[in-house]
Amino acid sequence: MDNLREELYKEETEAKARQKDQDNVDKAIRQKAQMREAEVRDRAMKEMRAQEERNFEEEYKRAMLKKFAEDEKLEQMHQQKRRMKELEHKREVERMWVEKLKQYREEREKELAWEHSQLKKDDWLEEIIMQEKEKMLQEHLPYIDGFMPKGMIKDEKDAKYFGHTQDFHKAQKSNF
Repeated sequence: MDNLREELYKEETEAKARQKDQDNVDKAIRQKAQMREAEVRDRAMKEMRAQEERNFEEEYKRAMLKKFAEDEKLEQMHQQKRRMKELEHKREVERMWVEKLKQYREEREKELAWEHSQLKKDDWLEEIIMQEKEKMLQEHLPYIDGFMPKGMIKDEKDAKYFGHTQDFHKAQKSNF
């Protein structure tokens, strides 16, 4: 009778440990998916901003040229002076645009640096998750041997963790 209780208690403890492990793995997967979704949203926002900037550039140049043209008409310059003024205005618009472009590129570099740091952070988090998975498997593998669900062992890479278990040998016989 005591043996049955002890065995029942042991099975319940192992089941709770397996559930806790599975919950931790599920949580890590959800967090990674959320990070990827955020990255996709960020990229979409950046593309949208780039399009807005291109539209802004065209509108800015058009408005500046129109303004300069109107200024010229008001002054009623001679034809030669007017042509010279237009060229001067175009050069000024181009100079102003070069300055705006410089500012844009500096902002873009900052964004790229931030994105790069986010990717490093993602890699770092993935490494931590793998280390925790290995740690948990090393700690709990002796207790769950023979009780792992089908599909837990997917390929021969898992031999690193499960190579000496009964479940691995069963999966190997069934060709994964």
